[in-house]
Amino acid sequence: MKNGVTEYWSDGVLEMGVSMSNSRIAGWSVLFTGLLVAAWSGAVFGADAKPSKVRFVQSGHTASSWPVYVAQQRKILEKNSIDLEVIIIQGATNTTRAVLSETVPLGRINPDYVIGGIERGANVRIVSGNMDKIPYDFVARPEIKSGADLKGKIIGVSTLTGGTTNMIEEVLLKAYQLKEGDYRYLVVGTSPERYAALKGGSVHATFMGPPFNFRALQDGFNKLITFHEILGPIQFTVDFAHMNYVKSHRSEVVRYLKSMIEATQWLYDRKNKEEALTIHMKALKTKRDSAEQDYKYLVEEFQPFPRNGAVSKVAMEKTIDLRAKEGTYKGKKVPAYTEFVDSSLIEEAQKLAGFK
Repeated sequence: MKNGVTEYWSDGVLEMGVSMSNSRIAGWSVLFTGLLVAAWSGAVFGADAKPSKVRFVQSGHTASSWPVYVAQQRKILEKNSIDLEVIIIQGATNTTRAVLSETVPLGRINPDYVIGGIERGANVRIVSGNMDKIPYDFVARPEIKSGADLKGKIIGVSTLTGGTTNMIEEVLLKAYQLKEGDYRYLVVGTSPERYAALKGGSVHATFMGPPFNFRALQDGFNKLITFHEILGPIQFTVDFAHMNYVKSHRSEVVRYLKSMIEATQWLYDRKNKEEALTIHMKALKTKRDSAEQDYKYLVEEFQPFPRNGAVSKVAMEKTIDLRAKEGTYKGKKVPAYTEFVDSSLIEEAQKLAGFK
């Protein structure tokens, strides 16, 4: 554990997820669970202990979790009797599996992975929306001047299928008429790793959000296009929970969601700018200029964080649409996004937070 955050790292192969055998998945799950149990041994709280301990997993530290850091450092979680342990497990597949296996009860990831898990029988549901617009830029090496130059080139991704990879294909097709097969993928990880791969030359282009997209431009790389220009509203990240945990710890989940609503409201209040910048610099270990860039983009302009924590109907329908275009539902009825969402928890949190 480092600075109150537990971190676990994948071996890289697990990023691909779909290419693994069932036996290897089972073996990895046993090992993974053992590591986490060992890490958390001794952290036992009494039945009446307050605040309630809640473990929460995400795949990395970026500005997309700014409200989480606000909730921690402003003691909003503590006020709502929640002691949140943020666990970092690199890779969307691994992050999702941690919740599906009940190793961690609550997580944050792109909804595509959660939907896929539910369709395979996992007892999890999306419980809130974190970002309903995607703050990613498509960034390329200096010699690539336009999207047309990407033909035959290597694009850095976090996984080979689903989620952001579906988005890339939609963006490249609509913006540059590039089809699957016109370019190649290399799995390199989350935004920090994709940024490093671009700098190191192992990929010709990749996608990244704040603060890495700003750093890339300062380093002389070319911004080709912004995902939002092509995709419009799309559910970028969601919170999801194992329903066994919700059944026995509903109050904790609702209080956590209430904390996220209150933290987002606080972040969007411009009078809190100076403290928000301080929180950004402390949580993400950034310089002031980087924090100010993120604040201008995420808080003042783009505003991807829903104020009430709700899942966006329009944004989730876009997610389902991309899954359908990928061929996930070929020969089947395309499901409604509501099949994957339990909105009752966020609605309860909204009432507690003062939303009508």
